[in-house]
Amino acid sequence: MPMAFNSRARAEGGNKPSTSEIMKSRAARQGDVRLWRLAVALWAAWSLFGASASSGAQSSNHAGETETPAQSSAARSSSPKAQEPEQAPLSVRLQKKISVDFRKTPIEDVICVIAEQADVDVVTSPNVKGETTVKLTNVALEEALHSILEVHGFDYVAGHNIIKILPRSEMPQVPEKQATRIFDITYADVNDVVKSLEKSKSETGSVSHIRGTSHILITDKESKVKDIADFIGQVDRMTPQILVEARIYDITSKDNFDLGVQWSAGTRTSFNAAGEPNGFRTDPFSVASFNGTTSKAGSTSAGLRFGWLTSNVDIDVLLKAQNEKINAKLLANPRVLVLNDQTATMKIVSEIPYQELTESALGGSIGTTAFREVGVELHVTAHLAARDQMVRLQLRPVFSVVTGQVQVAGASGQPFAQPVVDRRETNTTLIVRHGQTIVMGGLRKKEVTKQVNKVPLLGDLPLAGALFRFKGEQTINSELIVFVTPWIVEQPTLSEMESQAYEETRFEGPRPTRTDAEAAQARSDAARRGA
Repeated sequence: MPMAFNSRARAEGGNKPSTSEIMKSRAARQGDVRLWRLAVALWAAWSLFGASASSGAQSSNHAGETETPAQSSAARSSSPKAQEPEQAPLSVRLQKKISVDFRKTPIEDVICVIAEQADVDVVTSPNVKGETTVKLTNVALEEALHSILEVHGFDYVAGHNIIKILPRSEMPQVPEKQATRIFDITYADVNDVVKSLEKSKSETGSVSHIRGTSHILITDKESKVKDIADFIGQVDRMTPQILVEARIYDITSKDNFDLGVQWSAGTRTSFNAAGEPNGFRTDPFSVASFNGTTSKAGSTSAGLRFGWLTSNVDIDVLLKAQNEKINAKLLANPRVLVLNDQTATMKIVSEIPYQELTESALGGSIGTTAFREVGVELHVTAHLAARDQMVRLQLRPVFSVVTGQVQVAGASGQPFAQPVVDRRETNTTLIVRHGQTIVMGGLRKKEVTKQVNKVPLLGDLPLAGALFRFKGEQTINSELIVFVTPWIVEQPTLSEMESQAYEETRFEGPRPTRTDAEAAQARSDAARRGA
């Protein structure tokens, strides 16, 4: 009020105030100061009185109780700042679902809106510009950010609590940490595993192992080492083995036939086995003969022989008819246990020697004796499928037989007989179930040989031509049949028959014997130790 009065007085008259007016104004101001001091004193007294009253009431209600450090901490945590809800980690907030709908809106505004919905803090580079049209319904923030930024050439970096939006050219290149780990390979082939890892490691990674051990040392990026650990865990484990049982039948049928007439005639002259006159002969004399025997049925001898002998004529005729049939069957039943993706080989062969010539540098040739396997071979590669008890088999049966010989000049010019080998082979890949039998047939061979020995012109005469003709035939039918049965074996065990055969092969080794001198020395040593 005095201030307002003084101001109004100065405004109205502009004259200097009187002494009495100044004194009154000072007194009024001093009174105001005293009132202000009194009010402050009353407020302080009331504060002290209220605090003491509250302390007295609390002590009366909780007599004998003292405040513990835990209670003090709880009291402090009950302050407004401590009662604020704890914020979820950024990785959790990135999975929060959002829904937005924008049309030709600046991308920085869209980012701010979706960040507000998911309660995340975002820092945007000044180079992040442009308009976008977005319609998202109940989509995770992480997927939404990736989709929106990708179409505009931007990307984001998630920190501890803040997401930074940057152009791809400004994305920081942070090198990944290196890690080193040692793996112990138990079941897989160490060399095969190392070869695979050499192809899959990064440019800064390294793979090493000590030859003869099953340890592999890997140094690479942390993510790459983790992938390598998963890969080794998949390949280095015990897999079931495959028991391949084969039954091999080689059926051969031979039909040999010889038919013809062998004769000789002369005039009172005896002849030896070579057809020459033996002793005296008639003069003049005449000799005629025909011997065109075919030896198809060489192990069979049959014929009808008759003759006519007078003082002037000697006729000897042999009618020969031979038929030979041979049936043979070779049976083999090999069984072999093989690892997954490995090849099992079964052979039932004979080794045939032959002369092998090698050209020397001096222009000559050096002859050495080599051996060729002839018989039955079966190569099986088995792969165990991951499910349904299926097995993939690659089969290659081979059958070979000696069919003849040829004469080849040796190193010294002397001819050597070299075997001629007939070989049949097939190769196939198929998938079968555990315990299912595969039949491989069709390896058939039919060989027909016809031989006719005759006298020209006379052998072609009707009826009488049979006297000047000899015929032989040979027919060979052969077939190789292979039965293959794969069995998936978890724990290999001997069958009852195999156990019995194993027990029959058991024998005791020779027992050591001592001479009398050794026995006496042993007794002497024992007595000396006892003393």
